[in-house]
Amino acid sequence: MRRILDLINEPGTIDEMGLATLRDGLSEALFPGTSTIQTRLRYVLFVPWIYRRLEAAKTSSADVAVAGRRAETALIHPLRDSSEDGIIGARAGASLARLPSSVYWYALVRWGVFQHDRSRAWYHSNLGRLARQRLSVAAAADDPGVMDLHRPSWHPRLPTPPDGFPAGISFALTHEEADFVEGRIEERCAGTLLAHLAAAVGQVVEGPPWVQPAARNVSPEVRELVELARRFSLHVEGVPLLYNLLLAERRHDLHGSDEDEAWIDSYQGRISKWTEDEAEESAFNPDRLWIFAARHGVHVPRKQRRFVESWSARIGEIVGAAHGGSGRVADDPQLRSLVADRERELKGRRSRFDDMARLMDWNGAAGVGRMDFRWRRVRVLLDDLHRGLVA
Repeated sequence: MRRILDLINEPGTIDEMGLATLRDGLSEALFPGTSTIQTRLRYVLFVPWIYRRLEAAKTSSADVAVAGRRAETALIHPLRDSSEDGIIGARAGASLARLPSSVYWYALVRWGVFQHDRSRAWYHSNLGRLARQRLSVAAAADDPGVMDLHRPSWHPRLPTPPDGFPAGISFALTHEEADFVEGRIEERCAGTLLAHLAAAVGQVVEGPPWVQPAARNVSPEVRELVELARRFSLHVEGVPLLYNLLLAERRHDLHGSDEDEAWIDSYQGRISKWTEDEAEESAFNPDRLWIFAARHGVHVPRKQRRFVESWSARIGEIVGAAHGGSGRVADDPQLRSLVADRERELKGRRSRFDDMARLMDWNGAAGVGRMDFRWRRVRVLLDDLHRGLVA
């Protein structure tokens, strides 16, 4: 569980200002099937190997949850022996709260490794019937609430596990395994940045997704999406910077600590630098976000939309008025009220501006960092994939 919390706390993943709907919508459009708590790519094979074995053993729906947990936690010890990073449950062991099958289920469905567009709970409930294939095609077709259970649970080209699995396993994909996963991404995520980068062996470099060489060779639609993500990420980076400045000032007013004075100086400097970066760009137009959201079925709450539009309008006024106005962002009463009101709107009585216990627990950096749209995780998955493709 500690490993999961470490991943969630990566810069840019904590959402203090209620922008997760837009961040996650852009993340999914760029890198479908991924998440910030995925660790290594071979789990998308470990999980189906386990379940396919349970199917072969005619495990009942009543027993699959317990049997699955036992099999999934049995991965931990041999993976520890491999001395690799990214082991789910490395610290918690058999008591881990979130199993690999939970972490990776959406990827299995989205990439077509699991062949039914259904949840893990549905699969557990139907596993016995899936294994025995008791329902006829006609019966399944007559019931819109039941999938055609004659369809295999798992993709027919799913590679077989290594002899003795899970003994001796590591996160290194064989060439056959990597080719299978790349094929699933290519087929089910065609036209996305993920698919382009999956095929770009040896071309993934240091830096965010928008500096990747393969990102320059995508379709105009994907290029536009990558640019929107880049621009939005920069534009709203100033929000948590100002939020943390306000917290440092408030706590300093109450207790006058040298630590908070240092935080104030730090955030004033970071806001100044951010304002300079923002001033080098064309004014951000939130309408591009709303067009994206409409096209991709992303529901943006009205208050979130209003906050983004208010932030953009005021930043445009300040930055557009004079390039020397970096201090005005940190001191602007309208922006200060906007950020404080947004936090109160989201957290109510638990707002750090009103709850002194939560203010005192503030660690100095709540939700800071540019949005990277799952890139830290995706890059590890791509590295695993590319190593396998050249194996």
